[in-house]
Amino acid sequence: MKTNHLLVPVLAALGLAALPASATIYSDPTGDVFTGAGGGILDITSVEVTSGATDLNFKINLAGDPVATDWGKYMIGLDTAPGGDTAGNGWARPIGLSSGMDYWVGSWADSGNGAEIWKYTGSWGLQSATYGANPDLVNISKTTSSVTLNFQFAGLGLAPGSTILFDVYTSGGGATDGAVDSLANPTPTISDWGNYYSGPGVSYTIPVVPEPATCVLLGLGSLVLVRRVLRRNA
Repeated sequence: MKTNHLLVPVLAALGLAALPASATIYSDPTGDVFTGAGGGILDITSVEVTSGATDLNFKINLAGDPVATDWGKYMIGLDTAPGGDTAGNGWARPIGLSSGMDYWVGSWADSGNGAEIWKYTGSWGLQSATYGANPDLVNISKTTSSVTLNFQFAGLGLAPGSTILFDVYTSGGGATDGAVDSLANPTPTISDWGNYYSGPGVSYTIPVVPEPATCVLLGLGSLVLVRRVLRRNA
């Protein structure tokens, strides 16, 4: 039986339908922190950002073990639109995003883990939380070398194709602790716990990812076409 040239695009479509979202990896030097407290749990080594059809996923890789030592705080500042807070954040910690922060994702790896999303509209207000109303479905998980934050992006005024600026920070358990590490800064951010830090973010564009139902329909349609081609060439 001859191979029909129509099989090539069909099989390609099947392959694309099965492909998972790929990660954009942002590296950060190891050791660019002023303190070794926590054995590396505050030292970011890289952040992997992936997008689904409706959600954003930030996997924060660390030099230490946030399961064995769990008092660290892991946070994301998001610049999603013009304006925003250029000096502060939802937790009122000494941390800023110089381009203007619109959303703050704050999380903790202790006390059963938890996370919040705060929105800036001239002042900061809580929008979602793992322990209460959670329209953005924010959640946190961790392994012995990473903390992962996931949430839906529509409630942040974002859509596929949107470009955002963001930074990821680590901090201690004190309410006035600053950014011990910043993904966007390859050098130490602060020299003591309460110091203020503000810096620019890094860029990420949310790709257009087909809905799961679309992938299923594409795959089924492609399979029907394959069967027809094979019968015709049998």
